[in-house]
Amino acid sequence: MLSRLTRLFSPMPKALWSGSLAVLLSTGLAFLLYWWTAAPGLSWAHQGADGGELLAAAVRNGVPHPPGYPFYIWLLQGWLNITGFLWPNAEIAWRGNLLSVLCAAASVGITVLVAGQGLPWTVSTVQPSAAEAVSPPAASTAALAPSRWVWATIAGLAWAISPLLWGQALITEVYALHALLIALLGWALLVKNAQARFLIPIVALGVAHHLTFVLLLPAALYYVWVKRGGGLNHLLQAIGVLTVGGLLGILFYARIWLVAGAAPPVNWGYADNWAGFWWLISGAAYRGYLFSAPSATVPGRIAAWAYTLTSQYTPVGLGIALIGLSDWDRYKPQLRNFSLLWIVPVSIYAIGYYTRDSEIYLLPVIWLAALWLAAGIPVILFWLLARWPRLGIVPIAASTLLVALVILIAVRWPSLSLRHDQEARQYIADVNEILEPGSIVISRADHDTFALWYSAWASGELLRNAPDTVLINDGLYQFPWYQRLLATLYPTVVGESHSVQEILAANHGKHPIFFTQDLGLVPTEQLETVGPLWRYK
Repeated sequence: MLSRLTRLFSPMPKALWSGSLAVLLSTGLAFLLYWWTAAPGLSWAHQGADGGELLAAAVRNGVPHPPGYPFYIWLLQGWLNITGFLWPNAEIAWRGNLLSVLCAAASVGITVLVAGQGLPWTVSTVQPSAAEAVSPPAASTAALAPSRWVWATIAGLAWAISPLLWGQALITEVYALHALLIALLGWALLVKNAQARFLIPIVALGVAHHLTFVLLLPAALYYVWVKRGGGLNHLLQAIGVLTVGGLLGILFYARIWLVAGAAPPVNWGYADNWAGFWWLISGAAYRGYLFSAPSATVPGRIAAWAYTLTSQYTPVGLGIALIGLSDWDRYKPQLRNFSLLWIVPVSIYAIGYYTRDSEIYLLPVIWLAALWLAAGIPVILFWLLARWPRLGIVPIAASTLLVALVILIAVRWPSLSLRHDQEARQYIADVNEILEPGSIVISRADHDTFALWYSAWASGELLRNAPDTVLINDGLYQFPWYQRLLATLYPTVVGESHSVQEILAANHGKHPIFFTQDLGLVPTEQLETVGPLWRYK
């Protein structure tokens, strides 16, 4: 028995121990950073206005904005139930933020794993060009291979503190989970050699979570094809694998049809029929933003794309990453082609999607750039070792890069940390002080609308303080499904009204009526400011 235990727990290979330590360390450090800087409750920061709506949809088993995010809502519901049992007095929004903390931290650990195991860390991939006469001693080049987990860890931590990921890790939003699924797709392709048993479930979850995940499938298709040997038969096999994964992902959207008929208060599309269902999952409400930018703004949007890429890892970091990509271009054309197929569709979509927050769609590009960064570091070190083999370049480089990461954390902390963010929470508290039972509140902007939804249908404090309050979004009232939903939720207030003006005319003098801003629906002289609201006199 003792001999069996000895064999079972015998020392693992040094490289495996180093890899396990690197993954655990990077994940733990990222978790601590995110946990310490996460918003304490509901937040509007980092384009996080949707958090209130997502939490309300999860608590009330509803359907959030297009395309409905079925996998995320299921995951959030389960998470809120578990954390509600473990921390019953913790604020719902903080628990939702914690889910993002965990997903983003896990994406960091998986990124380190992909960089350490999935990239070609052989000396041949970083050989100098034939024009260079200097060739380092074998002992010098051998020093690079065991240190690959150091460079993988540095690349993973650089991904962790990139502003796009760090900001999304601190709030209740869908993009921290999106980042995790991106990293898992890279793991399935680069570490697990595109095996179907890993790829199919990850593709299914990615499609079930965020439809922009589909933009990564051309790169996945190419990599599966080349890993299987190329040729028409292998192409058909690759298409079959991704098709199965995509179809399984589509099945998740049945959740929308199942819950919509119960008329939850958050019920975009009222998708208990085909018209509403297709309107929702096809993103019909947002189609007008796609490739609608005036031609004069395109250069500016391309410049914004370049700025986003540069600012994530700094110009120096991006330069190192491009050296890594250049090395792939020379020695690993499969990885070069994979990179191009990964970044081009996503970049075109981000540039062409004409909204102020479209930069968030570049998360897959930023993630892949972390792998380029991991590949670029040994290329530079090889060049240095060829000239100064006795200088001790490896520890110097590792120390310098780690210090640079610490400096970046310190520089970015003030603008990214939400530890003391109270704006949305204070708004909710002020509104709850003002509203009276039976009030009608009309809103338009996302941040105040979703904060009201959160307070009414997630935390419940609004309806406890002001029972029978009616919440109406003026911007959504143009859609027949929303008119139908409000008529179901508030039959005595909304009735068969076809406009917000009709609702105002029917209920003026019967209910206290408030606006979250001057929406131009009534003369300004008939409004008076009460805290953050406007009251209809």
